[in-house]
Amino acid sequence: MAIQAGERIVLETPVRQRRRLAGPGVSLTAISAALLIFRPGGDLGLVSGLIGLVVFGPIAISRLLRAVRNRPVLILDADGFTDHGSLISAGYVPWQEVQRIDHRRFRRRVFVTVAVTDQAAFRARQSAWHRLLLRINGPMAAGDILIPDNVLPMSPAELVKTMRRLHRAAQRRTHSGGTERRA
Repeated sequence: MAIQAGERIVLETPVRQRRRLAGPGVSLTAISAALLIFRPGGDLGLVSGLIGLVVFGPIAISRLLRAVRNRPVLILDADGFTDHGSLISAGYVPWQEVQRIDHRRFRRRVFVTVAVTDQAAFRARQSAWHRLLLRINGPMAAGDILIPDNVLPMSPAELVKTMRRLHRAAQRRTHSGGTERRA
């Protein structure tokens, strides 16, 4: 399937899947709040509850927002892709900045991983919060951009195949003197 100029592939998480994804974050946040309020174990319960709220609270909020809003997870076009798949989503990435696209298994989950050509420039465009999360997640996966399989409406292998095809087409256009739509 060739994408003509101006055409896009928009990937959205199915409604049932979005709702199911919100459950664990909400549950862990509720447990953390209960630890904070009831303090079983005294100070240990208080500390555990605070840490749990800091870690799981943002995840629960983002998953709840994703469950009620139908925001695309990924938008692919001839010039690049826009990632909105997780808390550490990359935003817009032109194909010229992509070095490698793979899918990797990590702890019973599969991620579509994208390595960029200039990691320092990519990270400089991200917010401080995003850079911190990238630094924490960096050693876990071989890629700068991680798109989890649980938000995708297709298999990671299918997505990798589509992304690689678009990436190769963009490289051919660039090498044959094509013009770029975005900077």
